[in-house]
Amino acid sequence: MSGAARSRVGLAVVVAAVALLPALESDFQRGLDSDAVIIALLVLSVVVLTGFVGQISFCQYSFAAIGAFTVGALMDGHGWSFWLALPVGVAAAVLTGVLVGIPALRLSGLLLAVLTIAVALFTDRFLLVTGTWDGFSGGAVPWHPERPSLLGAPLTGSYAYYLFVLAILCAAILVVWNLRTGKTGRVLRAVRDSELAAATVGLDVTAWKLAAFGLSAGLAGLAGALLAVRIGSVSPGSYDFLHSVQLTALATVMGVSTIASAPAAAVGTVFGPELLSGISVSSTWFPLLIGGTLIVQLVLVPEGAVVRTRNDIARLSRLLSARRGRDPAVAGASR
Repeated sequence: MSGAARSRVGLAVVVAAVALLPALESDFQRGLDSDAVIIALLVLSVVVLTGFVGQISFCQYSFAAIGAFTVGALMDGHGWSFWLALPVGVAAAVLTGVLVGIPALRLSGLLLAVLTIAVALFTDRFLLVTGTWDGFSGGAVPWHPERPSLLGAPLTGSYAYYLFVLAILCAAILVVWNLRTGKTGRVLRAVRDSELAAATVGLDVTAWKLAAFGLSAGLAGLAGALLAVRIGSVSPGSYDFLHSVQLTALATVMGVSTIASAPAAAVGTVFGPELLSGISVSSTWFPLLIGGTLIVQLVLVPEGAVVRTRNDIARLSRLLSARRGRDPAVAGASR
């Protein structure tokens, strides 16, 4: 069996295990599993924007809020079906991402970070505050969107909803993977490495950067909508600026250049506080733990933990193959 075939078989086994094992868990644990899957969508949005295009964002939860509150307002406030409200919520997040991307076109580094922080604080301190736009935020009473049915099967059960969001995550990962490995990925990497060089060869840098902002915001908006329906309530505290900072920090620790960092960071985000509680440590220490880990990671493993682990495994595999006389590079050199 070739290496690619083994990788596909291994991936299929992992997906099957992730889909089937929660069937043996409690409803509470399956709720945490669903949260981890949804957070993985949010981290994937960071990978698209930061890992593919090199753009910093501290307002991913603001995009998630646009999707969540749009779906909540349409479902609970206007009686819309989830299946009609969801695409509207995602589209609203995409539009918001493009609008944020317009002033970000000529910014980078610290200035871009400041811009996205301003967007996050505007969302937290103005847009979602009671009295600003109660028709969107719900005012003093939060929206309560209900879980939908799919092909006649209700998604009210914790396991059914988990499988639903897992299928969406797998589809999103497949789309992003295809974008990365195809022509689009090469174009985005060219824009990330040198915008001037990309423009010189005829690429429309403006359009590609706006598309990346829109796609990233759309994934975040989708995650926000799914989280709102999972919880059954939409409140501003679930989508504040500090959540965005924590998300970006964990994505950086794992490595924003690889798609595999999305599930890894999501597991850390959801189960890290639970692990601390299990050893009688307050979960309020979790942000401090993330900050300390980020400092160590930036010094010792700047590429990210997932990327380093993947590279180490590949290096070990090549060494073992070379010792057994099956290393393709060695065989080619001997010819």
